Amino acid sequence: MTQSIFNNIIVVDDDPDVLKQMDKILQKIGKKKYKCFPGADEALKEMESNPEPYDVVFVDVRMPVFSGIALVQYIKMHKEKRIRDCFCVPLVGSIGKEDKAIISEFHFFETITKPVAEKDFIKRLEELEEQQKNPESDRNFQVDFKNSLIEKNFKHAEEILLPRLKKEPNSLRFLTLYAELLLRANDTTKAEDFLNKILKIDVNHIPALNLISKVYIKTNRFEEAMKALEKAKLLSPHNVERLLVMGEMNLGSGEADKAEENFKSVLKLNPTDDRATYGLGRALATQGKTEESKKLFATLQKGTELASFFNNKGVLLVKAGKYTEGVSLYKNAIKVLDLPEKEYLLLYNIALAYSKLGDRVNAISYAKKSVEKSPKNYIKSKALLDKIEKEAQEAKTKQTPPTPPPQPTPEAAKASKFLLTGTQMDFIMEGFGETKKAPPPPVEEEFISFGMD
Repeated sequence: MTQSIFNNIIVVDDDPDVLKQMDKILQKIGKKKYKCFPGADEALKEMESNPEPYDVVFVDVRMPVFSGIALVQYIKMHKEKRIRDCFCVPLVGSIGKEDKAIISEFHFFETITKPVAEKDFIKRLEELEEQQKNPESDRNFQVDFKNSLIEKNFKHAEEILLPRLKKEPNSLRFLTLYAELLLRANDTTKAEDFLNKILKIDVNHIPALNLISKVYIKTNRFEEAMKALEKAKLLSPHNVERLLVMGEMNLGSGEADKAEENFKSVLKLNPTDDRATYGLGRALATQGKTEESKKLFATLQKGTELASFFNNKGVLLVKAGKYTEGVSLYKNAIKVLDLPEKEYLLLYNIALAYSKLGDRVNAISYAKKSVEKSPKNYIKSKALLDKIEKEAQEAKTKQTPPTPPPQPTPEAAKASKFLLTGTQMDFIMEGFGETKKAPPPPVEEEFISFGMD
């Protein structure tokens, strides 16, 4: 072999015979710094804990517990550049259409067939190293382009993409990458135009379906977004990030049973995914399966976040005119709250919701409880109590019935099926969202969000 550039190597396979064969080959060709793992979880922990980056990972796509198909996604989507840039090469034997779809979706065109033959592996390794050395290779273009998008260096991303697009103007892949560049740069209209043209050519182009769902979400067309995601899922059911996004959107639309299904699908691919466990916990709690949910949150040490999810979703429901549903979620939040010192915030929200419902008796009762439990320097609870009591006294004097709660307009009612908290939207639109602006200071009688948002 010529001078090697792949020195730090990881091999992941649950078959001990494959690991022995790879160990034998790597020793024979003089590799010193390589590690073999029977499971994806151990390999990912090694990559995250070792400050020295690995050059290449060879991973069996079909492994039980934590699948290799999930591992390659975690590597490619990792927040740390040294892990994200690692050359990831699937080891494939028998492979189903779902695995083929995800390999294609992530552009893993470099694969090695099992059982691994020594001569074929050495030849393939040399080819992969040549790709790594060549600055103009497709492999290096992919890495450079993706990192430019993440770093918001859109000018550089365009500079390296346009020559390839001019050379292959009908390439759906490059057209889709340009649409992604436009979307990340917040040119939503032009991105949508590109994506619609791509989907007219190929209605099943999965990367375009993924991206157009982001366009729809940015423009508050959530039902259309979910249809695009569901179609992509049908074609490629093992995309972890898509399943997580769909789970969050299911929670936002009140379809907790579907959210449960999507989060469980992620956990089948990787039982250690905290995001899916957290999502599943919220989905179960929303369905009233509180004890199951609390057990999951106990493992994550996120009991307060479950309460904050209920509270913040309750805020959205009440603002949408769904007062009864909002009050129900506030009360659920109190049941699961493991920080008693925050209970006064929930009691305040319940009192305010009852006030808007016109139920002054319950409003006064919960406002008093909020005053009793709130810190001495917290004046909002007392101010709300005084206001409600004054209104009650005036109504009693005038003998007027309570004011009915305001009803949402038909437009608001139509748009209110998907009620996503700020944290959910941040996750769903990660990398595609607007620059965050500082929230305005709270004003009198504003529902209080906490914990997650």
